[in-house]
Order: sequence, then C-alpha cells, then structure tokens
Amino acid sequence: MTARISGSNRLATLGIALALAFALPAIAVAQYQQPAPSRQQAGEAKGKEGEEPKSEYSKEFRKLAAKVQTAVNDKKWPEVLAGLPELEALPSQTRDEQKAIATWRLQATQGVGDQDAFAAAIESFLAEGFADPENVGAMHRQLAAHYSAKQDKEKTLLHFQQFVDATPDAQPDEYETLGRLHLQANHFQEAAQYLGKAIETSASKNEKPKEMWFQLRDRCFIEMKDDAGRVANLESLVGYYPDKEYYSRIVAIYQAQSQDDRIVMLNAYRLAVSDPQGGLATVGGYLNYADTALVAGSPGEAARALERGMKDGIVPSAGTNQQTLAEARNAVAQDKKSLPAESAAAAKNAKGEVDVKVGLGFYSTGEFEKAVEATRRGIAKGGVARLDDANLLLGASLLELGRRDEARAAFDAAAAAAAEGSPMKRIAGLWVIRVTRSETTTEPAPAAG
Repeated sequence: MTARISGSNRLATLGIALALAFALPAIAVAQYQQPAPSRQQAGEAKGKEGEEPKSEYSKEFRKLAAKVQTAVNDKKWPEVLAGLPELEALPSQTRDEQKAIATWRLQATQGVGDQDAFAAAIESFLAEGFADPENVGAMHRQLAAHYSAKQDKEKTLLHFQQFVDATPDAQPDEYETLGRLHLQANHFQEAAQYLGKAIETSASKNEKPKEMWFQLRDRCFIEMKDDAGRVANLESLVGYYPDKEYYSRIVAIYQAQSQDDRIVMLNAYRLAVSDPQGGLATVGGYLNYADTALVAGSPGEAARALERGMKDGIVPSAGTNQQTLAEARNAVAQDKKSLPAESAAAAKNAKGEVDVKVGLGFYSTGEFEKAVEATRRGIAKGGVARLDDANLLLGASLLELGRRDEARAAFDAAAAAAAEGSPMKRIAGLWVIRVTRSETTTEPAPAAG
C-alpha cells in the first residue's frame, strides 16, 4: 500500500486549504537515508550475472562525500548543505553521484526546516526520476501540502492530481479532495469524475457515501448543463439520503423530461410523498400532486398529499387548501361505496384496463389488498394500455402491505415495460431502491387518508 502523509483530507468548504503535515512518510525517508558511497561500492564493473549492478562513484566524489556523509550521520544539516556545491561542481557525474547529492539535499533541507528549499528538492528528485515508484505518490502529496499552505491553488491541484494518479488504492476522502480542488478551479467534468470515484469507492467498501459528495456533484452537473448526469446523481443520492429537497429536484427533472405527462407525474409524486422519509419541499409540489391525483381519479392520493404537506408545515392548513382537502375526502367516501360494484363489473370485463382503473380506485381509498387483487387481475387479462404504470401501481400497493419481494418483482416488471431511459423506467428503479432501503429499516406506512 502506498504511504500516506498524515493530515486532514476533508475540506469543509470550497475555499480549499489542505491541511497536510509537512513531513516525509517513513517509506520515503528510508529511500534517501542511504549510507555514504564506500570504497566497496565504488568501481565501474558490473556484478555477476543475476546480481544488481554496483553503484558507480569516482575517487574524487568519494573523497569529498566522506565529509558530507559524516555531517549527515551527525545531523549537522547546515554543514551538509555547505558541502553539496563542491560535489555538484565535479565534472561528469555518474547517475549514482547525482542521486546521492539529491538525497542529501532532501535530508538537509528537511532537517533545517527550510520548507521552500525542501519542496524544491522534492520536485527536483521527482523530475530526475530518483524516487522509487512506491514513493512517487507520497512525494507529490507532500508538494500538494506545501503549495496549499502557500495558497498556490494551481500547483496544489497539479501535485494532488499526480498523487492520486500514482496511488492505485486511493481512498474516498482523497478522491473527494481532488474533486474539490477541480471544482475550485472550475474543472466541473473532472470534479464530477473524482467525486463519483469517492462515491463508488466508498460503496464498494460497503460504506455509506457522504451526502456532501452527491451535493457537490449536483453543482457540477448544473454547471455542465448535464441533466442526464444530474438526475442519475440525484437518484443515487435519494437512495442513501431520502429527503424532500432531493425528491423535489428529481420530480422537477421528470416533469421537464416528460413535458408534464400526467401518468409520469402521478407516479413521480406518489413515489416521493409515500416515502415516510421523503416528501416534497414546496407548497406547489403538494398542490400539483393533489391536482394530478384528482384528475387521474385518485382523490385519496390528493387527500394524503395535502395531509402530508400540512403535517410537515409546508402546505398552509387554511383557506382553499382545506376546501380541496374536504372535497377529496368526500370523493374518497363516495368511491368506497361505489368501488365494490365497479370491481365486480370489471372482473367480468374482458379488458384488463378496466381492472387496473379499479385497482387505482382501491389504492386511492387505502384498500391496498383489493388494489393488488384488481390490478393483478387486469395485468393478467392483458389489454392494459400502460403496463409500466399498472405494475408501478401494483408494486406501490404491495409495498404498503409490507410484501417487499412481490413489490420488487412488480417494479422490475414496470422497468421492463418502460421505454429505455424514460422517467417511468427511472421511477421504477427508485422504487426498487426504496424497497432495498426498507428491508434494512423499519418504515412506517403513510396514513391511508
């Protein structure tokens, strides 16, 4: 595993200031704490076949280097720095001699605490290719810390990018840091990419990705005007963090994509408001749901929408809202009286569409067992105009009854019946996510109304 440098990897705001420790990790330090070139190491001959080639140092270099190595051993760093120019002045230096000088410069500049000189020494060490592969990432991260402290955003990003590129096992918080640095530089595509890697890596470890990662990605997709990327990110976000604000954003996108299609919107609103942890964030959202449900012949959904909005303190519980709620409740009472006869007639009808409409009526009145029976009967008969809509209704009814496996199968069937990439297919996918979430939590059913 590549060495890490201790320090904060998480950035609280977009005004980024990396707080990374300015000290080389042990794995990198070991690389440059090499012994002085000895007479035994000297010599230009190669070792025997299969052995590593011996280091090459000239007599002149060994003579001058002995004093520098003594100072290194005694940690007399100013003396080490004072001795390096004479070594550097030697003509025709070998690669080993150049690396020894670069190594001592790293040790000495770190030892005297000259951060600028130390950073320059690291950059030179990397540029010359002296760093062992396993230390390259750690050294770039060291440089990112240095330039962050100096508020050099461009070089901070440059070296943190190189750190991540050189680190096969980069961690979620490191991807987050890189994503934030790109976002700060208005590199929205790259920011979305690395925030996505933070999410994916965290999920692959069976950890819950941070809510902020999705929020920052949302900003990226808005800036890029990438609606497809944005809705996919929001759908993933609401799976982990069901919230009325996120549901409202998703519903708004579905509304635009479907051109306010009535069937799409009824299903989108139903998904959001039936989720006890979800809901809608605006008065307009709840009122639109109520209107859509009333037009579709589901007054019970209209009543539940208004009741939820009032309970959450979003819909004012006065004036025309109370009047609409009263009208919806009256319609529900009437439907409860008429539905038994309508269900019996639908059962004799050859067209499955009639049964599905009765199923919607029972879903409206909160009689979910009867809704399941009628809707399944209609689907089995065939002749249903919108199989995706019918299966979503079936799944929603089953989930209200706590029959999760059956609900999941219905949502899968809805997804299979929906057009590829359509809002209905995406709504089915979100229902599946909710079923999965409800399997690990106790989810109270919303009031039937």
